[in-house]
Amino acid sequence: MFCMKKLPIIICILIALMSIGSAVDDNELGDWTNTTGLRFDSNQTVEGFGIASSYRCMGPLDLVLHSHSSGSGVYSSESRSYLRNDEIIAGSPVSFSENNSVGLQEITSNAYSPTKLDYPGSFRSEPISSLWSDSTFLIAGKENVSVLKASFDQVQVLNKEMATKISSGTSYEDLTQQSYGSFASSMKLNAVFNGTGQIGAYVGTVSGNNTDVLLDEYYRGTFTISKKMEIALKSSLLQEEDEWLPCCSGGWDNMNYNDKKSFPVDVNRVFNCTCF
Repeated sequence: MFCMKKLPIIICILIALMSIGSAVDDNELGDWTNTTGLRFDSNQTVEGFGIASSYRCMGPLDLVLHSHSSGSGVYSSESRSYLRNDEIIAGSPVSFSENNSVGLQEITSNAYSPTKLDYPGSFRSEPISSLWSDSTFLIAGKENVSVLKASFDQVQVLNKEMATKISSGTSYEDLTQQSYGSFASSMKLNAVFNGTGQIGAYVGTVSGNNTDVLLDEYYRGTFTISKKMEIALKSSLLQEEDEWLPCCSGGWDNMNYNDKKSFPVDVNRVFNCTCF
């Protein structure tokens, strides 16, 4: 009697275990998608008098946005920076896609002035004098890179409005054997300054050899500049020839079930060869 009462419970447990095993098998043999992503946003407003220094270096993989500003005197800044990194991998058939972007928008106003700091206690020092410097670099690529830059140095007065962005996208489809890649970087600049300024656009290698200078401008004095720059590149690869299974390197016998099930039933007679 005791065993008969326990029998329905045991049957239910066995059915549940079989259902779990079937679900796992279906998941392993069926479609699946893996999605990962990263988000970063920063909004900032700063106003004051004294010594200021700001530094940013953001970018996923082969994209880098670098900016730096420092000096003494009056400082006012309103900025927003962001980072996006999305990756999707899917199976049956395998496909891959990735989209990245980095951006910075800022409005700054700097005026140079020697700054005296009041330290606690009896310690005293001379006023700190540091002319303003401000630089922004957009770098895209690994070995072959593109660079957009705008830098100001030895600045007494700087009013700047800038919007910068780098983006890239890659994709691959196993079914069509097609891959695609692209990137684009842009910079919109409006600036009024007294000091030195340099604006450039370059394409070349990381080591600096065989660099093509697309744009190189240098200014010293008092200037008003309005500039828009953009670099974009895209590439695609389509394999038009059929791939053959190498019988003598394993071939059909070494293929897993997921790869075999997409072929006709009688394909075993074609690939089931005996190698010497």
